[in-house]
Amino acid sequence: MRESKDPEVRSSVWRPVAFVVFIIVALAVPVASPVVDIVTGRPVPGVTLAHPVTYLLLAPLCGVLDALTALSLRQHIAFLGFALSLFVIWRLFRLWRPTRRRGLLLTALRELGVLALFLGTLVGVYAVGVLLPRPMARLHVGDPDVVVVDFHSHTLLSHDGRKSFTAERNRAWHRAGGFDVAYVTDHDSTRAALDAEKRNPRRAGDGTVLLAGREVVYRDMHVTTIGTFDPRTRTSPSEPCGPWPVVVGTIPANLSRVPRAECPDHGGGLSAIELLDGAPKGLDVGDRQRDLILAIADSLDLAIVASSDNHGWGSTAVGWSLMRIPAWRDMAPEQLNDAIVRTIRTEGRHAVEVVGLRRPREVRTGLWATVEPLLLPQTFVSRLGRAERIAWLTWIALALWLSALWSKKRRTTAP
Repeated sequence: MRESKDPEVRSSVWRPVAFVVFIIVALAVPVASPVVDIVTGRPVPGVTLAHPVTYLLLAPLCGVLDALTALSLRQHIAFLGFALSLFVIWRLFRLWRPTRRRGLLLTALRELGVLALFLGTLVGVYAVGVLLPRPMARLHVGDPDVVVVDFHSHTLLSHDGRKSFTAERNRAWHRAGGFDVAYVTDHDSTRAALDAEKRNPRRAGDGTVLLAGREVVYRDMHVTTIGTFDPRTRTSPSEPCGPWPVVVGTIPANLSRVPRAECPDHGGGLSAIELLDGAPKGLDVGDRQRDLILAIADSLDLAIVASSDNHGWGSTAVGWSLMRIPAWRDMAPEQLNDAIVRTIRTEGRHAVEVVGLRRPREVRTGLWATVEPLLLPQTFVSRLGRAERIAWLTWIALALWLSALWSKKRRTTAP
């Protein structure tokens, strides 16, 4: 018996088959913790992501944009190259199929129009992810003595900050992402941070606290500091050791030139170094040089931290710094700041636990880099919780139903 070539029969079959395939995939891929310890790659007990109802209602949009935000620079390039390759293969296949003949000019114009639509869609997706606000996944920590910190963020006062990203919008972004404390480290400025400190809650546990810092170039390296003290004011290594800020080395950076401590209390050098930086370039460096960063932290007894490096673009938190500070919720913000500094100075390498979104971290080179995007769907699906999967299946079922209605309408209106 020959296979039916009736489009109506084919369209009535593929939709339920597609939905069954989606259900099988949703059930077959095991649920993995969406958040892992960046050093070990393992789930952290008591730490997970919470999704507001609005996030679940928009699960496909929010999930895809979160996944794109969590890509490193090289992964973005590989993803775009892979998507473009698939598009070219699809269009060549369409041209090869025996369809109604068109003139060469009409065919070229049609293909250019489809290409423009494809590229415009890609640009639009990235623009939506960067520019439009959306619900955020929030880190949830079960231990009440653990404080969640961001050591590196910006406002509109930074030259590359979004012009609408005020300190209070910075606070709202961190609140939505599950941060208890965020250091506002504008480029060579503390004005926005000091102004934000005036609107902090009296008790640190009553809301997201913003604290002052700054980002400067110190001894040929971009660093952020806790507090308002500028390390560049100490110009001579021969000056007596005295009050010194906690200095955090940022990535990307020349890791062969990490400033070493010159005083017994870590004065003159770094006290911490970023292992995870939420910007695409920072994620790229963290992937490629993770072992070197850890070796530097171990040899110099530096705390490792996660930083959003957020400038007001995007609505996804990629990493968080967890610090155990008993009774921090009852402290005043300035007391909590002192406790964070004291913990980093005394505990060094073990002062902070860095957690982040589960994401493909292996960086391939050469030909292998072109197939790396094949790893992204499995990682993406595995970190979807049950509620997110239900939301995805609901949207897929709705899309298939609307597609069936549209096909039926076209058939009934066709001459």
